[in-house]
Amino acid sequence: MVNWPGIIKHSDDAELVYVSDQSAWDNDADLHYIKYDESDCLIDASGNIYTLTKQGNKHVKPEPNGVSMSLDEILGMVKAHAAQSGSCCVSKLYAPTIYHAFKIVESLNET
Repeated sequence: MVNWPGIIKHSDDAELVYVSDQSAWDNDADLHYIKYDESDCLIDASGNIYTLTKQGNKHVKPEPNGVSMSLDEILGMVKAHAAQSGSCCVSKLYAPTIYHAFKIVESLNET
């Protein structure tokens, strides 16, 4: 079960997509009705990684792949996302938890 919030990481792209909760996932067809690449994934607030290629009832269902990411790895992705978004002082970004790192992504996507 996904520990929300989560982010979607597309292969070969620094852009991250913030997903606040299960309801947001269920209600946004752009998130679960598109075809994902095999290396695209959803990462939850615990750092667990989910594949996005399995489809049931014609929509994508995140499936745990048994791998997780550390806070440092996630912060690296958040910094790359922030740099691509044109944020300054990216090297100074810090978050004490994965949850807080995801909230940075949410705030960057709101601007």
